[in-house]
Amino acid sequence: MALTFYHGQGSPYSWRVWLALEHLGLPYELKVLSFSEKDQLKPEFVDLNPRHQVPTIVHDGFALWESLAILAYLDEIAGGRRLFPGTAQERARIWRLIREDEEHLDGKGLTPIYDELYKKPEGVAPDEARLEAGRKKLREEFDTFGRELRGPFLAGEAPTAADFVMYPDIAYVKRIGLKKPESKLAGILPPPIAQWAARIEALPYFEKTFPPHWRS
Repeated sequence: MALTFYHGQGSPYSWRVWLALEHLGLPYELKVLSFSEKDQLKPEFVDLNPRHQVPTIVHDGFALWESLAILAYLDEIAGGRRLFPGTAQERARIWRLIREDEEHLDGKGLTPIYDELYKKPEGVAPDEARLEAGRKKLREEFDTFGRELRGPFLAGEAPTAADFVMYPDIAYVKRIGLKKPESKLAGILPPPIAQWAARIEALPYFEKTFPPHWRS
């Protein structure tokens, strides 16, 4: 089985796929694209993925992008551990948690804060009302997801696709809190979510996937 994984350091969508690959134990060749060098726009990559985005995988000549599609595909081919384990109802719950993370925790909580602090033109102050609304939404979602834990992880004793989708968002909350004190995100994680994140960070393959430029 020949599987190539095209990754961009710091991409939360790509990070979720890397965590999943490691969890499943699938052999792969890692190719890290440099955003600063615009590798994603080079003809050889655009030939693989006309959307020129990471993550992208190529498996036995089959190219696939969009992180959730990739997670579902990896779950089908792995043959051992599962990203979507259990009964039909349990698998549906995992998909629900994924969509709730993307729509609510990320889309309505984290993204507005990120946009205000990182995407405004230089010299333009962030909208404090939008920052506070984002923080309020994050707190609500942390409480919601804390109640969704079914043991150490969201679906039980082992991490699933839902955990790997949510973790990079939590990592960004922590990162922004560290790098941007004005975000007021430092210390925002309630104990259940902070402890869950620590369990992800204790996985034996986690350090391999951590963005190297985040270490400084």
